[in-house]
Amino acid sequence: MAHRHPSKLNAEHVVHPGARRLLKAELANCAECRAQGDADALSAPEILESLLHGFVLKRAEQWRNRHSRYPINLYDLAPPDELRFLHIPTREVVRLCVVEGRAGDRVGTAGALAELGNLTGDDRERVLGDIVDGILEDEG
Repeated sequence: MAHRHPSKLNAEHVVHPGARRLLKAELANCAECRAQGDADALSAPEILESLLHGFVLKRAEQWRNRHSRYPINLYDLAPPDELRFLHIPTREVVRLCVVEGRAGDRVGTAGALAELGNLTGDDRERVLGDIVDGILEDEG
């Protein structure tokens, strides 16, 4: 029987229900649901895209400054101290995420998703972990 993890998840940029379930499972520290959510995210591109989209928008909001001009790669917005917390495969994926729009409110993730498809299973798991941690950094 399935169970739920109610929470006040503030990750408004993550819209896919499977992605939101994974984030709630992480907040609830439920190993069973987290394992299922990880498996779903790694096998369903739309879930991974939703998570990546939310990660990029959250980090762009956090890392931008008054001199930021768009379009720009998320990697170029990131402070060096923040980048060292990301695994190397995540850094490579972040290099391919483009923040666009006059206000930096749109993202392009097609190149990053293609790169994710080329990674090994272990590296994809590392990237997923970094994305989830980045989204939930300020949550609960």
